[in-house]
Amino acid sequence: MKIKFLSESTINKIAAGEVIERPASVIKELVENAIDAGASKIDIILEQAGKNLIIIADDGLGMSPEELEIAIQRHTTSKLDETDLLNINSFGFRGEALPSIAAISKLLITSKTKESDKAFQIQLIGGNPTPVKPTTHNRGTKIEVRDLFFATPARLKFLKSDNAELAACVDCVKKIALAHPNIAFNLSNNGKNIIKVKQAQHNVQEQASKQRITEIMSEAFIENAAMINLQHDILAITGYTSIPTNNKATASEQFLFVNNRPIKDKILNTALRIAYQDYLARDRHPIVVIFMQIDPQFVDVNVHPAKSEVRFQDPNLVRSLLVNAIRDALFTVSNQTSTTIADAAIDLFTTPLPDKKVVRQQNPRNYHVFDYDSIYRNMNAPTQLLQSKLLTTSPQALVSTEAESNNDNIDYPLGAAKTQLHDTYIIAQTQNSIIIVDQHAADERLGYERIKQSLNNNGLIKQRLLIPEIVELASEILAEQFFAHQETLAELGLTVEKFGERSIIVSEIPSLVGDIDIKKLIFDLAEHINETGTQSNLTELIEHITETYACHYAIRAGRKLSITEMNELLRQMEKTPFSGQCNHGRPTYIELKLKDIEKLFGRR
Repeated sequence: MKIKFLSESTINKIAAGEVIERPASVIKELVENAIDAGASKIDIILEQAGKNLIIIADDGLGMSPEELEIAIQRHTTSKLDETDLLNINSFGFRGEALPSIAAISKLLITSKTKESDKAFQIQLIGGNPTPVKPTTHNRGTKIEVRDLFFATPARLKFLKSDNAELAACVDCVKKIALAHPNIAFNLSNNGKNIIKVKQAQHNVQEQASKQRITEIMSEAFIENAAMINLQHDILAITGYTSIPTNNKATASEQFLFVNNRPIKDKILNTALRIAYQDYLARDRHPIVVIFMQIDPQFVDVNVHPAKSEVRFQDPNLVRSLLVNAIRDALFTVSNQTSTTIADAAIDLFTTPLPDKKVVRQQNPRNYHVFDYDSIYRNMNAPTQLLQSKLLTTSPQALVSTEAESNNDNIDYPLGAAKTQLHDTYIIAQTQNSIIIVDQHAADERLGYERIKQSLNNNGLIKQRLLIPEIVELASEILAEQFFAHQETLAELGLTVEKFGERSIIVSEIPSLVGDIDIKKLIFDLAEHINETGTQSNLTELIEHITETYACHYAIRAGRKLSITEMNELLRQMEKTPFSGQCNHGRPTYIELKLKDIEKLFGRR
């Protein structure tokens, strides 16, 4: 086949494939255009999750008839200074969104400027425009996108179910709304409102942002999160990051923004993992809303047509600052445990579980409900449920130790120890709550922090190998990158020397790591250094050994404690950072507010 020029229609369809992947892509591009146009209110209306219809209406600057004709052409924009391509302060700048959308849909644009007494409209079907004509419309722009991908049926087949596509649209609007509290957003699908947030009333940006985050994420997130505020010469980091015990099984609720642009960035995701690696299990993820404001000269947003990726001029500095910002924020709430855990505990008493089996007794009006474990409960009486739980507790656990306790400690954050249940759980009382402590998890954390402090004060003790280990890496580049971190590795207890072009000699390892596969450690570490430029693999390994040590010597579940010992454990928890969760991210204690307990018994 001979080389030939592609038709304009084919070029537009190919370009559309890079920018427009699904209905959510259309929403992102058009809503960002509305923001660039100075909108204070944006309405997003969908039918069939955007497959049939997407309407984006704003009250921004609007466009004149001449601008309408130009805007639908490829590579036309009002937002880019061609003399300074790195100084990008708008969301759009490529001039590809409108023509890309028009090439694969039926597009209708209606717009009116403040200066004009008329509105104007232009229609495109599969990228082919009709003449601009006058119409009626309020100030701003309304764009209607019908039958998305009708011009590229093959692409239409790759769309997922309506629920999946709608979820992507909601996620897109959430991200944009989080970053712009000064704009009102309304999102509906098939006539049903999904997101409706008003323009923030606060003049202070911090308060406006907090209000919007509360509306989008919930008040519970703010209550169980630490506020981030770090200022640097070229970078400011603000937002909220969840306390370790408020976590998720997936990273779906991690919202990262660079200059208010929602992004997915490997460097920032790595920073999140490093910041939490000491407090969360490997398969759990924090909830974050983090905004990074950086001089446009130090970040390149022109990496991908979708503009969801960025490239930092100094990625190591950005990663380091983000890790420090998160850790500093977490330290301010280091003794706090998530209130959502207590809420879930209360719900266990009040929310009926799914019925498993119904047994009719001799009295036909009397039904008892059993679960698969044959535990009796009454569906409508919380007090009977509490009694049934207590009846399964051993008599020894119910013996009062009040004579052994006193109220001297009741004003402390974790209160005064009252008794111990099942030789595992400490029950303490504060002025307005009941505290339940898992003694093993709590002491495990205390021991872990003591070991870390010892390591920080005295450094790592090295263990010299009787026979040095020679490790051959896959390439000279990997060996060079690895050896470039020789001094840092030595501080972490690993003494290495270069041997030939691709080999590393290991002569000393940290004594804490014990008997390990040195070759595997070096391979993993070299790959990690190549990928991130950090030594987190080694530190994670050391932390794992430290956690195991702490766990082994912690107070075991099943050990009877005196009231004095219980109170001493509570006081140590109050003085120890991050004592609210064990080394694996699970809570060490639960606080049940007295007002919530009174509700169970109908006293409120």
